[in-house]
Amino acid sequence: MNIQGLRHLRTSLARVDYLTQWAIARAQAAGQDPTNALHGLVITDDEVSAHLANKPLAGLWAAAGEAGAAQFADYLQTTGAIDKWEATEGAESPLPRLVRAFDLTALDRDILLICLAPELDRRYERLFAYLQNDVSKPRPTINLVMNLLGSDLEGRFEVWERLAPEALLRARQLIEISADPGQAEPILLGQQLRIARRVLMHLLGSAEPDARLFGAVQIIRPGDAPFAAPLATKEMGEIDIQASMVYVQGQNVTDRRLAAAALCAEVDLPLVYIDLARLRTLEGVPFALAWQLAMREAQLVEAAVMFEGWDASFEEMPVPPGLWERLLDDRRPVFLCGEKSWEPRGLRRARRMLRVELAMPQHARRLQIWEHVLAEYPDSDLRREQLDELVGKFRMTPGQIIGAVHTAADFAASRAGGGAIRIDDLYAGARAHCSAKLGDLAKKVKTRFDWDELILPDDRKAQLREMVERARYGDRVHDDWGFGAKIAPERGLSALFAGESGTGKTLAASVIAQELGLELYKIDLSGVVSKYIGETEKNLRVIFDEARTSNAILFFDEADALFGKRSEVKDAHDRYANIETAYLLQQIESYDGITVLATNLRQNLDEAFTRRLDFLIDFPFPDAADRRRIWEVNFPPEAPVGPDVDLDLLAERYRLAGGNIRNATVASAYLAAADGSIITMTHLLHAIRREHQKMGRLIDEELETGRLARR
Repeated sequence: MNIQGLRHLRTSLARVDYLTQWAIARAQAAGQDPTNALHGLVITDDEVSAHLANKPLAGLWAAAGEAGAAQFADYLQTTGAIDKWEATEGAESPLPRLVRAFDLTALDRDILLICLAPELDRRYERLFAYLQNDVSKPRPTINLVMNLLGSDLEGRFEVWERLAPEALLRARQLIEISADPGQAEPILLGQQLRIARRVLMHLLGSAEPDARLFGAVQIIRPGDAPFAAPLATKEMGEIDIQASMVYVQGQNVTDRRLAAAALCAEVDLPLVYIDLARLRTLEGVPFALAWQLAMREAQLVEAAVMFEGWDASFEEMPVPPGLWERLLDDRRPVFLCGEKSWEPRGLRRARRMLRVELAMPQHARRLQIWEHVLAEYPDSDLRREQLDELVGKFRMTPGQIIGAVHTAADFAASRAGGGAIRIDDLYAGARAHCSAKLGDLAKKVKTRFDWDELILPDDRKAQLREMVERARYGDRVHDDWGFGAKIAPERGLSALFAGESGTGKTLAASVIAQELGLELYKIDLSGVVSKYIGETEKNLRVIFDEARTSNAILFFDEADALFGKRSEVKDAHDRYANIETAYLLQQIESYDGITVLATNLRQNLDEAFTRRLDFLIDFPFPDAADRRRIWEVNFPPEAPVGPDVDLDLLAERYRLAGGNIRNATVASAYLAAADGSIITMTHLLHAIRREHQKMGRLIDEELETGRLARR
């Protein structure tokens, strides 16, 4: 605590001394004379006189030094000492600021001082116990406060009103009241008062929020979020937040917090961030008390207040009346934040509520944000064209970009010897902060293949490369060239891969993901499709909602099982099956990323459905020449392949899909390792035979071996 604040508290407590002196004089004049028979359990007149001779906060003042004490001598005998001090040097001390922040009256201030006194100087415990003629009551009771501040019946009743539960001191959690535990039926006047611990620590200079709110409340001061002002204000637009309620809608929690912090920083205002979900689950603290304590934090530090998760918290239940009225009456800015829109239906509207929706920044804006955050790392080894391509692949919000850059810096520092941020670090950071949380409905597919390992006819490969280019330059066409506003408002990309099992559909999706640096998620249809009406749509909504912030490629394998031809409506199940197909179309068309549907039987898909997809690519069964190339690319350079292995013969003789060839290649390697030899034709034939058995085809291994030997 600084010396200015200590001086002010000392001067303020002189008022308590003044009131206590007169109360003791009245008590002594009335004949109060505790007996010495209790031997140490009573407070004598001599002890009281000694306490009165001391200055307030004598111990604290001694620690701070006695310099300047003489200038306070004139104040100690006048009831206007506090007002005079506050009007000059003490105006910005903690106590006057608290009085202004909570709109306390002079009477409220005096009550607060009486409750504060024994917390700062233990001599007040003895003085108050003397006045209450009870050594077990070192804290002021309601009756004592009424005696000290109420000179007549009307004055006592006024004090009583200021101590009511709905009055400011108790409603704002500035003071606490407790009954005497020693009395079975304690009287109201005997209840003891104390200043709230958090308020006491605030007056002593502590900036830490109430410990009971740990994890649910955070104080963000101007300058605490260095990226907030330059990044979020343009997304918010020019709005006046003074004395306004602002509903901030956006998909990313960090962005909503940045936006509110940015607006507050512009007017040099702290922000108290309140996580409603955590506030509801605080251990041992009812929600009604928790939000009162949170609002108290905002008033103590004279800050704006932000409620995160407002839409989810009050979607199915009404806003507590006390909370809503408190927000309406608050003079400071209030931010209500959530993912969905929210309207205060059925609630009094005495205050305007501004609406701000945080949209995804366009390409140029995202590039500017990346460059701004990377400026913190001047040693970054990056070219602008590399960064521009990264921005085109990852549609990220300001909050995600900040996190991605810091994660990239972590990856760079983790390399042996450290080093500057490289472009692959930024890709890794971007993927980390766009990672889809699809739960049990999707599985992340490792993307380790490139174009050389994808054996397809040239025309099919060309179509796949067109998909990549369309995804890569989507921002230029939609944003820079204006097609998004005029013709194609949705920038998502959808494709159907049709072909027999093992012809490379999953491999093609993996190559695209590898080329674009994006994550690939394979949807588990067994977890999506439900026999219960409406559940399939719900599962699809979860998938696409999670994927929207992930920049992931969604891969629906065996899509015909879910999105088959729409049938004639004969019963409710037919009708809802058709609804599922229509619902998927809506989700795909509104999804900003890439959606790939794979099917073994293209004819099973609804034609109207397939016409609305961007790409339809057939994956043919490989001919002998392609099978030869597939056999070749599946043998690593390090593999010990015997001289008797004839890939041309295998490709011509056995009609296998790429997936079967890959399986046979791996199986032959294990057989060779078990024999302690190199991979021979015998191992390959045995592996091919196993593949035929899995497909329901049988071959005579001895006959085939003989034929091959003769050839």
